[in-house]
Amino acid sequence: MLIPVKLPFGKTIFQTKNGHSITSDTTFLVETISRQISQHDINLLELGSGNGIISIMLSHYYPEWKILGIEIQKHLVELSQDNAKLSETSPTFVEADLREFTSSQKYDLIISNPPYFPKDKGRISPIQERAISRHEITCNMLDIMECVKRNLKKGGSAFILYPQNRGQDLDNFAKKVDLKAMKKFVLDSEENKKKVIVELVHA
Repeated sequence: MLIPVKLPFGKTIFQTKNGHSITSDTTFLVETISRQISQHDINLLELGSGNGIISIMLSHYYPEWKILGIEIQKHLVELSQDNAKLSETSPTFVEADLREFTSSQKYDLIISNPPYFPKDKGRISPIQERAISRHEITCNMLDIMECVKRNLKKGGSAFILYPQNRGQDLDNFAKKVDLKAMKKFVLDSEENKKKVIVELVHA
């Protein structure tokens, strides 16, 4: 079953009923990137693109950007492709495992709103799609950092969103793969319980 989602620019896309619901995290990530990136000729990679909403919103606001979203769940890739058509935007979505993904070209910008919780923390949903979106079942924080390292252009930036209580883990894993945290942007609200976007660059 699909649920309609109205976008700020008037278009409607869909998310799955059993998936992780769209939250204000999406707006936080899109607005942060919009404030920090001023280039026009951007090649952007989204890791774990889900139903495509983040890449779709950025594609609407920056139609000159070349955007690729990779997602491990085939049905979400197909949904995001349909959503791009519905929203009249032009990101590309493909099925890929970020643990193995290595592009022939490097990216100016990499973004991700990945699973937040380690496999041994909290209750894992019996619904596979929801479990994968929330817990580190198909990838963990180190996998994210390694994928960023492999695919980020020298001089480029990655913006990764995590709960603030995983900040030390993020710093440690970034250093392990020779990335450096440059800036942190904090969303402090009751709903989001202090989420942080960390900007990463090559060390």
